[in-house]
Amino acid sequence: MNQPTMDQQAFEQQFGLKIRHKLNLASTALEPAATDRLFEARQRALAHHVDSVGELSLAGMGRHLFGMGEDYWRPLAAAAALAAFLVCGDYVTSIQRAAELEEVDSALLADDLPINAYLDRGFDTWLNSSAQP
Repeated sequence: MNQPTMDQQAFEQQFGLKIRHKLNLASTALEPAATDRLFEARQRALAHHVDSVGELSLAGMGRHLFGMGEDYWRPLAAAAALAAFLVCGDYVTSIQRAAELEEVDSALLADDLPINAYLDRGFDTWLNSSAQP
């Protein structure tokens, strides 16, 4: 949908003002009963217009609230890319962690030291003291 340019808006505003002026001049020649009926009809039309504008104005509110406008897909694509990056990063990290645990388990199983030695409290102390130069 094309937005009207400033020239078009100014023209439409001037045109509306001219029509209003002509109608005001013509209404002075009408009988009071006719002007009352026209006034009531105008009030009903304005009330209907306000109701319909209120209903229609909520239709595109989401775009304005989130600032999406016509390019609503760009923020969605950015969010999807961020989510994919986070999921892939978590997956790679979990694979690396599993590989590290596998390496430790393989070293423990291949060692000649019995499992009970690893469960001994003194073994942790010995490891800490032997690791320091």
